[in-house]
Amino acid sequence: MALNPRSVFCRSQYLDSDSWSEALYHGRAVPGVDFHLGLVTGGYSARLRMMWEEPPDPLSNNDYERMYQAQRPDTFVRKWASRRWVERSSQSSLLLPSTSTFITEKEFAEHYAAAEFAAWHGLYCETAVTFWWGALGASDGPSAQKIFSDFLKHLNDWLHERHLPTAYFFCHESSPRIGVHTHLAVYLSLSSCVRLPVRDEFRRWAMEWPQRNGYGRCPRAIRVTGPAKQTPWLHWHRFHYQVKGYDRLAVVRRARNSPSGTDLMLGDLIAWPWQDPGAVTMMPRLGSAMNLGPARRRVGIPKYCDELRNPPRPKRPVVPREISLAEQLQELRPPKVPRPPFRSRYEDGWRDVRFLYPLDFITRVTNLSYVPEAPQQPPPQDDFMLKMELI
Repeated sequence: MALNPRSVFCRSQYLDSDSWSEALYHGRAVPGVDFHLGLVTGGYSARLRMMWEEPPDPLSNNDYERMYQAQRPDTFVRKWASRRWVERSSQSSLLLPSTSTFITEKEFAEHYAAAEFAAWHGLYCETAVTFWWGALGASDGPSAQKIFSDFLKHLNDWLHERHLPTAYFFCHESSPRIGVHTHLAVYLSLSSCVRLPVRDEFRRWAMEWPQRNGYGRCPRAIRVTGPAKQTPWLHWHRFHYQVKGYDRLAVVRRARNSPSGTDLMLGDLIAWPWQDPGAVTMMPRLGSAMNLGPARRRVGIPKYCDELRNPPRPKRPVVPREISLAEQLQELRPPKVPRPPFRSRYEDGWRDVRFLYPLDFITRVTNLSYVPEAPQQPPPQDDFMLKMELI
């Protein structure tokens, strides 16, 4: 019995079996069209089987998930395992229109371009910072936006003092439990061999920032997590976590142009399970440092990435000085060829996760090997024909 993975009742849209089976029961989902009855293991599984009178399937949910993922290696059928408990979906939540601020396909493309631009130059934003604006006294979006802008200004100064390129990207969300909050991923130039003190220094600086700036001691307002050594795949983990509130109806490739014959949805390119982002008033909904923005991508390289930051040069003396021979020869040399502009793979039309993301990340999500096929050898030449040619 075939399953339509484009159904609104797709198992990947729910984080637990109870919420999925409840949505199937109240939403009058049809087996074989919207779901497979053998996958249902929640509290409403018995009612669904009595309703449709179909025997249980011997295959488990993981078996079907692996099968569908093997059939569609270019998408994320499997999603990243989330430890977060969410509220169960109900019939009212499926029927009533949502007022949440979902991430559009255009916003996803811009956010992906900034993240890929940083990863292309080795600026892996592995350290995550979470802001709880209610704990900082921000009761609405404009007040939270003002505090966040102040924090980013101080963050740019902190990175500049340590000769680190400015690279980060962020998103804003709103949940019924803590309200408006922000997720930030920042580059700290971690080492792949030894543990550097920069991660611990940044953690202390960020968590003590409210007390230094007159907001009082707020131990739960700012949370910093991240590895002690360089872990490049975490860069994309942070990216997918920030775009998990995507528009589930957004189509990035129509069925006519898709190898699978079905519409390629935006959620097929995102490895994190969908979660409701809530109504967000902070703008922009997604953002990044200016060093990763369109202006620097047209230049082809983030600022201060080709060389370390040096202290400011002293002002030139008023009295003109003699120009040395080396400086005269330097002026006669042809200028360096400018770098080509950077275009993300998504902007160039790629809609395959095997090309959009690095191999070490997608294998953690899909559990597929992606081993390249061995080149086919030409068939052996017939001995009889060989002897005829020799004669």
